[in-house]
Amino acid sequence: MAQTTIDRLIINSPYDEPARHWRYERETRLFDLVDGRRPAGYVVASPDSHAFDDPGIFVEIPLPNQIRPRVKAWREAGYKGASGITQRLLEHWYDPEEFDARRFFFCQLEAVETLIWLTEGPAADRVGIDIPGDGGALLRRCCKMATGAGKTIVMAMVIAWQILNKVTYPRTPASRRTCWSSRRV
Repeated sequence: MAQTTIDRLIINSPYDEPARHWRYERETRLFDLVDGRRPAGYVVASPDSHAFDDPGIFVEIPLPNQIRPRVKAWREAGYKGASGITQRLLEHWYDPEEFDARRFFFCQLEAVETLIWLTEGPAADRVGIDIPGDGGALLRRCCKMATGAGKTIVMAMVIAWQILNKVTYPRTPASRRTCWSSRRV
C-alpha cells in the first residue's frame, strides 16, 4: 500500500541478501514496500529544481545490476571454477557458527565474492561484463560501499584471500590468482 512517508527504514537483515525495498514513485511522491532487491543507482536533483523537497531523478548504474545475479548464481553453484582454498574460505566466511559474536554483513561477503568472481569465476559467466580500465599496467578493481558498511573488513578479507592462495599455490601466476596484482594482458 502506497504511503507518503517511510514508517520503518530497516526492513532487511544485514546478514541476508536484501529481499524488499522502498520504491519511490516520483510522479505521485509515494513510497511502496516491494519485494526484490533495489537496483543499484543514485538520485540527482531535477534540472528545474528550486525546492528542498525535490524528489530527484533515479539514475540506474547498469554494471552492478548485471554482475549481482551472476555472482549470486556462482555462489549458489558452489563457486564453480574457484580454487579449492577460495571455496573453503568463502564457505568459512558464510558459516554463522564460525562467527558467533561478529558475523559478516551480506554486503561485505558479496563485495569480496564479486572481486573473487571477477578473477576466479568462469570466463563464460563474465561474457558481456566490460569494466573499463584506467590505462595503467595493473588491472584494478574496486567496490563501492556505503558509509559504515565495513570497507576495511572487506579489504582484510581480500588480503586474506590473496595470501592464502599465494601460500597454497605459490607457482600460480598472479594474473590467475588475484585481481589486485594481475597485469593487464
